[in-house]
Amino acid sequence: MGTFLGILLSGVILLPQANPDRIEDDIQVMVGFGTRHTGSSQNDAKRGIGAARKWVEGQFRTVSEEFHGGKLQVTTHGHSFLGMPRFPGDGDVTNVIATLPGSNPNRLVVISGHLDSRASDPMDAKSDAPGANDDASGVAAVIEAARLLGGLQPRATLVFLAVEGEEQGLLGSKGQALSWKEDLREVAAMFTLDIVGGAVGSAMQSDPFRLRVFSDGIPGAGKKLVGSYEDSSSRQLARYLRRAGEAAVPEFKITLIQRLDRFLRGGDHRPFHETGWPAVRLTEPYENYAWQHQDVREENGIQYGDLPENVDFQYVARVTNCVVAAAKELALAPSAPRRVEVDCRELSPHTRLTWAPSTEKDLAGYAILRRETHEPDWTHRTVVAPEELEITLQGISKDDWLFGVEAFDEDGHRSLPVYPTPRFR
Repeated sequence: MGTFLGILLSGVILLPQANPDRIEDDIQVMVGFGTRHTGSSQNDAKRGIGAARKWVEGQFRTVSEEFHGGKLQVTTHGHSFLGMPRFPGDGDVTNVIATLPGSNPNRLVVISGHLDSRASDPMDAKSDAPGANDDASGVAAVIEAARLLGGLQPRATLVFLAVEGEEQGLLGSKGQALSWKEDLREVAAMFTLDIVGGAVGSAMQSDPFRLRVFSDGIPGAGKKLVGSYEDSSSRQLARYLRRAGEAAVPEFKITLIQRLDRFLRGGDHRPFHETGWPAVRLTEPYENYAWQHQDVREENGIQYGDLPENVDFQYVARVTNCVVAAAKELALAPSAPRRVEVDCRELSPHTRLTWAPSTEKDLAGYAILRRETHEPDWTHRTVVAPEELEITLQGISKDDWLFGVEAFDEDGHRSLPVYPTPRFR
């Protein structure tokens, strides 16, 4: 049985490190299925989405036995869609789900990648579509994350997810988000790793020590923020990932892209964000469009196609280490504070914040985060005792500052910050 081992050095926990060789092996196996188009064969033992799905399911079962003592619960979940423009007839997709139960079974921390691939024609289920970077790199990172988190006893339930139908309109992630919503689950965080192979960009740019993280500042599910355009739960998750990820991989620079996704593209975090849950997309800094969504061919001296020789496996390992650090802390942390409010009932040069009491057993306290309105990240952190349910920040005007309140436990694991709702009555 594998165990979750960390070395405490000068107050910093050093996490187990992702193995680039294992990541490369996993990507090569997925490429070897020829195509993983969602409409490809379900029954061929060697080629197509069915064979790839069965292999991923087997990998998760092996990880469960070798790293989790059999505690990782592995299953598949099918979803059906009618009349999808990129999927003629009934759109049937099947996700592979590996779940590490936490003490809270309904609060989920999700690490996801999409198993399917595509050629130039999104309807072409026959041609080779290796999908080494898009998105075997992400699925390999998810499998490796499951290995690294072996032996963990989380508070939140950890979910390692490989979805299908991303290239047909985010079908697998849409189905999964809807299913969990109907089951009254709460997704506390969703990370989708999509195109994380660190390829050299179309303009020959390369930066193997930088990662882009996309998040939308406008809340999903019709929720509203008053006084900020940058404090949705997804934006809080992006900041959290940068803090935890850069601490775990000090040479890595995480760049927060303040929009939902790239132009003309979409990722599996979108259905989760639109449901109202914190969700972000992780993507390499420079993309090469000759290596994405292309038939494998050589044309005018240019090699097209998403091939494994274009993937930097060390880079994928760095990305994996970053997301593991953030997901681990979130899974161990207390749940986020509830009913956080900023008192706006009267004019005042001070700011009064209140929140509801936590039901967590080992809560060590709350922390108030703040930054001026032009700042992209938190600049101040004030800690209060666990029995305190309010704070008045003297001389700090709510007109000039943005706030968040987080909970933390005795080991320093921090929840996502919650942006306060104004109280006018």
